[in-house]
Amino acid sequence: MASEFTLYSSARKYVLDGTIVLDTDILRLALATSAYTPDVAHAVLADVFSSPSPEVEAVASPDNGYTAWGKMLTGQVATKTDTPSAGKFDADDVVWTALTATFRYGILFAEKTVGAIVNPLIGYVLFDATPADIVVSGIDWEARWSANGIITN
Repeated sequence: MASEFTLYSSARKYVLDGTIVLDTDILRLALATSAYTPDVAHAVLADVFSSPSPEVEAVASPDNGYTAWGKMLTGQVATKTDTPSAGKFDADDVVWTALTATFRYGILFAEKTVGAIVNPLIGYVLFDATPADIVVSGIDWEARWSANGIITN
């Protein structure tokens, strides 16, 4: 299984203007089905989960190990180095217990409202580029971030 993380265009602005604070905000990873068509121009969660919603919760039973808006990230840390000048954002891998679902994407967003911006988007993960959906049935499933971090610069 291949995974590829892509930043939404607005995420850069949101981090630079303080709308999103990567190491202290509540960040969540939601799972979306292949009904989602990624668009880097999406800016807020409502852009992703418009009608009909591609979120896993919308298409699976309520006792499938998944809750609406996915899982909160833990262990968030933003670091920098001086030589070479670089920055990195990372967090613990995300685990769903006894997950039964069919999905293709992970949507990373901040659970917050800043002015008119509600649940700003950070990026999305394409979990399988074959193209194929990920299908799991009652297993513990883990979204593993790159050893280099979620976002590096």
